[in-house]
Amino acid sequence: MSLPPACSATSTSRLSDSVYELYNPGVESVLDVVFFHGLQSSHTSVPHLSTWISSGSHKEVWPQTWIPQEFPGARILSVEYDASISTSPTHGRLDLYLTAESLMHNLIFAKVGQHPWRPVILVGHSYGGLVIKQLCVQAHFSESLHRSDKQIARFLNSVTGIFFYGTPHHGSSSFFTPNGTKLKDASPLLDYVKLLCADAGRLHEYFDALRVNYKWSIAGVGESRPTTFMLVSDAESQNAVAVSREMIVVEASARYGDFTVEHEDHISLCQPESRTSNTYIRLTSFLQSNKVNRRRLPDNLQTVPKMAMSLHSDLLVEVQKILRTGPAAVALCGMGGVGKTTLAKLLFNELCAEYEYTCFIPRCTDMKNTKEIEDKVNSSMHHLGKQLTQGVEKWNPTDLRQQTLLLVLDDIDNGSHVAFLQDIVLKNDCANSRYIVTCRDRNILNSLDSCVFDVKFLNPESSTKLFMSYAFPYPTEPSPSLNKWVPKIVAKCDGLPLTLEVIGTYLKTKVRESIWMECLQALDEAKDVGRLDDKLWAQLRVSYDRLGSQEKEIFLDAASFFSNSSWKLREAKACWRVLYGYKDIQWQTLIDLSLVYDVTEEKSIQMHEQLRSLGIRLASGWGTGGRCRTWTPKNVPSRFNSSNYNESIAEGQFYSNDPGSSSTDMGTHIEEVIALRISRGTPIEGIIPLLHEHSMLLDLRDIGQMKKLQYLDSEVFMRNEVGGKLPKNVTLLRLRGDVNNLHDLVDRGLARSLAVLDLRAPLTCLPTTVSDFQNLEVMKFAKCLFEDLPEAFGQLPRLRHLTFRWCENLRSLPEAFGGLSQLQSLKLKDCWSLEALPDRFGNLSQLQSLKISGELSQNCLRASEICPSYKAW
Repeated sequence: MSLPPACSATSTSRLSDSVYELYNPGVESVLDVVFFHGLQSSHTSVPHLSTWISSGSHKEVWPQTWIPQEFPGARILSVEYDASISTSPTHGRLDLYLTAESLMHNLIFAKVGQHPWRPVILVGHSYGGLVIKQLCVQAHFSESLHRSDKQIARFLNSVTGIFFYGTPHHGSSSFFTPNGTKLKDASPLLDYVKLLCADAGRLHEYFDALRVNYKWSIAGVGESRPTTFMLVSDAESQNAVAVSREMIVVEASARYGDFTVEHEDHISLCQPESRTSNTYIRLTSFLQSNKVNRRRLPDNLQTVPKMAMSLHSDLLVEVQKILRTGPAAVALCGMGGVGKTTLAKLLFNELCAEYEYTCFIPRCTDMKNTKEIEDKVNSSMHHLGKQLTQGVEKWNPTDLRQQTLLLVLDDIDNGSHVAFLQDIVLKNDCANSRYIVTCRDRNILNSLDSCVFDVKFLNPESSTKLFMSYAFPYPTEPSPSLNKWVPKIVAKCDGLPLTLEVIGTYLKTKVRESIWMECLQALDEAKDVGRLDDKLWAQLRVSYDRLGSQEKEIFLDAASFFSNSSWKLREAKACWRVLYGYKDIQWQTLIDLSLVYDVTEEKSIQMHEQLRSLGIRLASGWGTGGRCRTWTPKNVPSRFNSSNYNESIAEGQFYSNDPGSSSTDMGTHIEEVIALRISRGTPIEGIIPLLHEHSMLLDLRDIGQMKKLQYLDSEVFMRNEVGGKLPKNVTLLRLRGDVNNLHDLVDRGLARSLAVLDLRAPLTCLPTTVSDFQNLEVMKFAKCLFEDLPEAFGQLPRLRHLTFRWCENLRSLPEAFGGLSQLQSLKLKDCWSLEALPDRFGNLSQLQSLKISGELSQNCLRASEICPSYKAW
């Protein structure tokens, strides 16, 4: 049935022989919507437009003008094909099969369905719905489309939904043959819409099976009014033989999926009068529900709280609009904890589908030089939602040139970060790439050509919603006695999202009014602090102060030592079991109070930057008693570091720069050190260059004076005699150096406490007393020279994770190895002399992970039988 021709002013872009682009968002689309027209009673040249003209007073191609206003990121396409109901020398010659074959070729050429996680929605009117079904079925079964199977598979996997306007799924008894009148020179296409057509029945059966397999969403509308139409049966005389009003597609034939019957005829069904017409609203609701391809989410989507989008909705929309139109870079500026990172994550999640390459780098403040941040970007880059691996045959940063890139740098804090971003922009050289940074210091952004947005505090209404979501997460109202405290506490939080989250979580299970009153009083104390950051510390400390003594110790350990390090949660837990009789409930308390994030034991400890900073501040203060939890460049008092310098304390804390002497006055203070991390450096006459220039140096010989030392993490080369001077309370030990045996460690009583041992040294043997390490859970050896292990090695009752790297002389594992009843993971990397696993290896009932590289990995046939998760390393 031909419809009035579209307005001649309508502008379209022809992408291929059959595919026309009605609207392009200007950047990579987040959604492709493709329209298929129905049968045509006359040979109109623009059925891809005329089918979709609105019936209101202002005639327009509504997919081209209405939909982009609601879905600005969607690309709108319409296809054109021969759908004439009568034959002529030029029209009505193609059957349904040939039409579908030609369309698939043209759709792939127009890159429809060629993005792995950009959804495609197909919309068909009448016979156009049958074309869609034949297209999908044929794509699934055909091997003659002159396109690779990969492209066809992409298309089918990208389709998320199909919307049908009056499609005769089960045929029609009166389609263009009113009152039984036969149409002269009828097209073979009409055979497919006949009632009870066998081919149409099989097509629907095949398509419905594909719907289930690909999990496509199906919806549609059908007519309830008869259609008035006029046909010409004699082409020579042009005499009209019939004018009729009949139902073209009855409800029983059109009903499929989420279906409704509308008060329209067959033509007006796809010609809504306005944007309030139900036939239009039904389609837009369907598009909205299928906009995100939920089955194929990119790997690097960021986790954000459920309420986050509503809290900064106006700013989110404004920034998103700027990013779509330019400039290339946007900066989110504000104090810590105000929500910059959350907003950046929301923007990343909303926009990542539009870019070929995406990368989100958290906590840039931890990376002080260009090399560190460059390595992080290279290792975190994603292409089409999948993480890339750097290497000669994998990918190279030069691949980014003139490719669309979305890069987020979170919490930049120095000029080198800005310089790195500018270098990326220059090398990328793509006008459609976008860059998002978050920063606390607006001055740093002066040299960056960006649009800067200040992230403000939440207003009282949003603050209350956020606080209530944490304090009362269940669908219950607070009691009247507590309800009066809500606005008071929310007001004291001063619109800071992090504080609202932490305080709300703390009060979640508290029903006593006195606790709420105490919490308000604690928040009140922060008002006397002049600096805003200090106010934040005081507010955040409220939850910390409510922890038990051991929970505080665990939090301080996590913040000041384990967080932002190579150590995993499992190593921390191993130490805490020895130090505090650790139980999982203590760690869960920290999670419940939002002081740390919930991560698996195989991952590093993570927490919000402000909370980690709070923990570091609490752990690194020397105080009047000279206590120092950690010994790092930032917390050692120095006349060149005014933020932590105290003259009265510093006099007794300075080491002499003379390697031959050491300050005895320092002894009482150095005994209080709990954690010592020594970064890479070369020892010079026994001195470790622990601090920056102008700061004091630490004498290796004085490590033994740290009587309370629990964690020693040394990446520098240490001599053998140092091992004999280690304090007895050390639970975690990483050593690099000349240590050639473990006798000193055992003989000094260290075996009683040690839970984690990471040793990279020319160790020649393990003593039989190795079984004294009764609390050892994690053991790592690298570049050791021993050839075998003593039978006593099998008597480590708590050993869970064991790694050997580059131990090239290791020839065998003892038969007692099978006695490691708690061993969960074993890694053997490049132990070239190791030829076989012991016979009792199969007794390792708890073994969950086994990785082997080197000669043994090629011959280890038993490994996969013993451990199903075995991998050649």
